[in-house]
Amino acid sequence: MPKYLLLFLNDKLKKMKRIIWLLSAFIIIFSGCKKQEKTTKQPPAPSIQSLNAQISIVSKKVITKGGKVKINFSSKSKIDSVKIFVDDSLITTAAEQNFSLEIGTEKISHYGLVNIKATAYKGGKEFNFFTKFVLFPSTPPKWYTYRVKKVYPHDPMAYTQGLLYRDGIFYESTGLKGESSIRKVNPQTGQVIQSYTIDPNVFGEGITIWKDKLIQLTWQAHRGFIYDKNTFQKLGEFYYNTEGWGLTNDSTYLIMSDGTNRLYFLNPQNYVVEHTLQVYDNKGPVKLLNELEYINGKIYANIYTTDLIAIINPHSGLVEAYIDMKGLLPASDRKPGTDVLNGIAYDNKGKRLFVTGKNWPKLFWIELIPKK
Repeated sequence: MPKYLLLFLNDKLKKMKRIIWLLSAFIIIFSGCKKQEKTTKQPPAPSIQSLNAQISIVSKKVITKGGKVKINFSSKSKIDSVKIFVDDSLITTAAEQNFSLEIGTEKISHYGLVNIKATAYKGGKEFNFFTKFVLFPSTPPKWYTYRVKKVYPHDPMAYTQGLLYRDGIFYESTGLKGESSIRKVNPQTGQVIQSYTIDPNVFGEGITIWKDKLIQLTWQAHRGFIYDKNTFQKLGEFYYNTEGWGLTNDSTYLIMSDGTNRLYFLNPQNYVVEHTLQVYDNKGPVKLLNELEYINGKIYANIYTTDLIAIINPHSGLVEAYIDMKGLLPASDRKPGTDVLNGIAYDNKGKRLFVTGKNWPKLFWIELIPKK
């Protein structure tokens, strides 16, 4: 190798070693600074992840309207404050970590499950604790029987699921898979004027009219159907999570039953459940609510498998009265296929109340009589 080339390479090697030494020194110094920074930095304050506290009912968990509910709040650690809510309404605010409180039930506007929440605050954080009780009505329902004003013919093959009266016509929904339909019926003759057979895979249920639309539920398919009320042309569908049983409306909401003691109030624009209502009488929850009709500010509901119609307050869920319809369809009109009472319609102009049943050959205009 030429001497001048060897001198050139040695010079370059010395410069590279110098650069490597400087970089190593820098890294050592920087690492020392970071290490010193870590050792001198203050550790973060411990955060509060949980609070050992509870709220509990110390009185009976089933209370009659007008009674008082006694609750305890207890915390094993000191808190800044706590707020007590009944159904999202603030009842009191306290600073004690352990205390008892009595809550009156007079102003609670509904029956059934009542939720109590304690929101405790500590160190800028909030912690929620829950309990509940059941509120029964204190007032027993009134009782009515009936007087038949007029009898109309009814299709004995109609497994009636929904019934309503509008502008001199009965609108009816029938059930059973493969036989479910909506129809218009002449009240005087029982003749079907117009009908539409729905999807044979679903079981038709209650109906109501909302403006120019006829709306129908199905039993277990979680599907509702929307029709033009005049032509029965299908306009669309909507969906819900429960079973579908009865349907009516109060000019603000669609009101749906699902066979339990709960009623669902749906927004008629998007069919979303806005709120629910628990139905109770003074003995407990009233279940098997079936076909519905909204009449003069009250909800009338067939109670499935019985001869009873419940008259329900739509704000509180209280059953204000029962109509005992026993004996309405004579034994001579009952055949092997004759089923239970179901179907309530009301003529707002004529103030007439109509009832029928599944596979009944007759439909009745009745008036109510206080039961002795």
